[in-house]
Amino acid sequence: MKFDEVVNHEKLRECLASGTGKGVSIGILDSGVASDLPALGGKVVSNCEVVESRQRMAHVVPLPVGEDVIQHGTACAYIIHKHAPDAELHSIRVIGQSHSSTSQKLLAALKFAVEQGWDILNLSLGTEANYEQISRLADEAYYKGMLWIAAKDNKRNKVGYPAGLASVVGVDMDYFEDPSVFRFHSGNVTEIEAGGVYVDAPTPDGGWQQFTGTSFACPQITGITARLREHFPDLAPYQLKAALAALRENR
Repeated sequence: MKFDEVVNHEKLRECLASGTGKGVSIGILDSGVASDLPALGGKVVSNCEVVESRQRMAHVVPLPVGEDVIQHGTACAYIIHKHAPDAELHSIRVIGQSHSSTSQKLLAALKFAVEQGWDILNLSLGTEANYEQISRLADEAYYKGMLWIAAKDNKRNKVGYPAGLASVVGVDMDYFEDPSVFRFHSGNVTEIEAGGVYVDAPTPDGGWQQFTGTSFACPQITGITARLREHFPDLAPYQLKAALAALRENR
């Protein structure tokens, strides 16, 4: 019996068609989100930032209002919101104006996100460092039922973490005219290819821009996942991969 005969493809399609992400909470680890932007529909309900002390100790602090220092996180939040307009978004700023972060900031943000118990975590970032610590946090999230969606490195032959972890849905980019279309490749370290080329999204100053990169393919899958999670609130990471495989364009 083939896999596609076991999974009810038509039922999953119906769930996607009717889903809006209602009741689903999504954490966004990025450069912050311009949370007051009208295009986000008031769905960014919390904003935090990871700060480091002089001793390089990182901890998360709340922000009174969301700000995006490099446009990156706002674009990702909008892409998620476009797919899942009723989902709650939570922003943790870990990337600064240099377009980079420290491994300690990332670890602090991941630990905080797991503690919050959000349904989905959008990770349009990655690192080659701290594999063991990131892997332990990913395992903790897995057993809590938190779904991690992570972008691979933009360099063709690099993946990075957490995208390269087996419990995480790793996302690469390609051009798709329809943002709801994606490919799934079983057996690849990065299993998903989604639309990440010339993606329209707002900038923090209210303008619009086209973005290209795996960072912007990742939230496409996060938004789609939110619509599935709405219908299947107990959806486990391995079940999500099975559902995405069933919904793939390259069936």
